[in-house]
Amino acid sequence: MSEFEFFFSLFGLILGLAIAVVIGGLSDVLRERSRIEIGFLTPMLALFVLFDLSSLWVNTWAGMVDIQVAYGPFIAALIVAGIYFFSASMIFPKTATDWPSLDHYYMGHYRWVIGGVIAANIGVILIDTVTDQAWTKLPTRFTGSPVTSLWWVVLIVLWAVPRRRVQLSCLALLLLIALYALIAYWGPI
Repeated sequence: MSEFEFFFSLFGLILGLAIAVVIGGLSDVLRERSRIEIGFLTPMLALFVLFDLSSLWVNTWAGMVDIQVAYGPFIAALIVAGIYFFSASMIFPKTATDWPSLDHYYMGHYRWVIGGVIAANIGVILIDTVTDQAWTKLPTRFTGSPVTSLWWVVLIVLWAVPRRRVQLSCLALLLLIALYALIAYWGPI
């Protein structure tokens, strides 16, 4: 087992659990669909988080191959994966029938999820920057392409503006960006 494979084993396990939490939450809610209005916001958020988790997983595998096994990077990766697991666990309510609709639940909890997504992605960028000792490249990691810049702007607007139409529009745009990335980067990275 290489150093990277050792490093990635815990990180990948926690990200995998986060994916399982999202899929499990979706299946739980679908079982209760006759007793709660599902709406669009929560399923769209779940789909976005699944896409972002997948992107994070692939980009980490491709971009951190040179990481050294050490306490600092290991703890940093644990924090990032833990934040993502927390965010994933906040997408769906523990008991869906305690809410009039999933959109009501969403409006009360989306900032935890989106804030976690923002924090986790910043964490990965910082880990990558520290690992590469590339501090001068830090700003370009946020604005490397127009699509990357748009992604960050939309994510921040999504977190900051608590209006349902803005939430729907931002989630739709983030899903379109994820679809673009899926098509553009279908092959190996």
